[in-house]
Amino acid sequence: MKNYKKTPAQKAVELMNAAESIFYEEKYILSIEYYSQAIPQINSPSNLAYALYMRGCAYHETGNAIEAAKDWKEAQRFGFELPIEIA
Repeated sequence: MKNYKKTPAQKAVELMNAAESIFYEEKYILSIEYYSQAIPQINSPSNLAYALYMRGCAYHETGNAIEAAKDWKEAQRFGFELPIEIA
């Protein structure tokens, strides 16, 4: 059997998928943890922007407006357009 190692990008995608699924289960703190693990491994600007946006949404849901705003601002730096109700 071949020893298959996942690349950082593959791990990041798995973490992002898990984080998003958990977010929609309203497990926001756990979602933040997964996004926080994924973000350093993401090498695509669009995926990075999306992960920052979603982590910002999770922070927002926990009542942490300061961290949410930081993530949303960083997401915008990577070209993410925030929905009107957030901007």
